[in-house]
Amino acid sequence: MKKQVYADANVEREATELLFRDASAYLEKNQRVIRAIVLKYSGSGLFAGGEVDDVIQHINERMLTGILNKMRSQYKPMCRLMPYFSKIVSNLCLEYAKKDLKRNVHEKKMDFSRSHFATGETMSEEVAMREIFEQLEILLNLYGSRRSRIELLFKISLRIGITEGDVLRCYPHCSKQLLNRFLLYFNDPDEHRMAPHSDMYGQLIPLINELEGTNRSADALRKSVDIKLDEIAEILNISPINAALNRETVKILLENYYSEFPKSMEIVI
Repeated sequence: MKKQVYADANVEREATELLFRDASAYLEKNQRVIRAIVLKYSGSGLFAGGEVDDVIQHINERMLTGILNKMRSQYKPMCRLMPYFSKIVSNLCLEYAKKDLKRNVHEKKMDFSRSHFATGETMSEEVAMREIFEQLEILLNLYGSRRSRIELLFKISLRIGITEGDVLRCYPHCSKQLLNRFLLYFNDPDEHRMAPHSDMYGQLIPLINELEGTNRSADALRKSVDIKLDEIAEILNISPINAALNRETVKILLENYYSEFPKSMEIVI
């Protein structure tokens, strides 16, 4: 057992040294890891099997044009490198799928064009996205007074950044001190995107517990967010939208919604 722990520590140290000595070589050495993660997401329907090589190319390009440098500058020695690297690869898969979303709205895996709102057999991508956003807005409104809390948690979990207004809509009684902690941890999407899920929820749960007078765990909060994502997928997968969403594609949809809405609702002449 001790030998295995020692061996694992050596592997970890060698990998870390390689990352800081020659980041390109580290990336090359981990191509099998990247492919395995991409294949996992492809199997879940996040993108088509024929896109696997394109996704890998996207990941490598992003890694070589800035992400590896961020990894080195933000890496904490107490974190294990491979889970950290794998999480970044996963985020880049989602980034690719988000960019590809509008091009894929007519494909079966995310077929928003079957909405009964369509006036013809097919719709333009922009119209399709506008209509799915309209239905999403209706759905979010159904949460009533809970909407602000749900959206705050979505924005934090999606790592898209939050504003002072996001916090105060949910917690009008939030003290300046707690508000500053929210913004310190979750305002910058670029810095926040690199954080492991466990760290993110670990920072979030003390704030939520203090504001709500609860004593829940970070894992319980994470599961509650996942349940809401699954709930949205389930509702949008039935008539009239008849989408084919899962938890991961709902995340992409929400990222687009928060970045495009209400601009996406404008009528294009």
